[in-house]
Amino acid sequence: MYLIVLQLHGPGTDFPDPARLTETLASLTESGDRVEHLRVLCGPGRIDLAVFLLATSARTAEVVARALCLRALALPELLLWQLTTSGVVDPNLSDLS
Repeated sequence: MYLIVLQLHGPGTDFPDPARLTETLASLTESGDRVEHLRVLCGPGRIDLAVFLLATSARTAEVVARALCLRALALPELLLWQLTTSGVVDPNLSDLS
């Protein structure tokens, strides 16, 4: 399983309801996406997404998460928002002591 984090920036201080956006993203997933869990945090002009999904590689996981995000950005309520960053969270926690 991979964790992909994505950040979106939007106009002004508006932001969507996180629970509603989570439901919307879940409805946009396709069976081949293999999304296991979504987490959404919203603040003024910013949306942070965490997408947990099964994939054959980190690169594939990031492509799938970005595609999901781009489907969401085509919705009327997110038309003025932009995907600004995405990346795979390194699962190597051996550095933590």
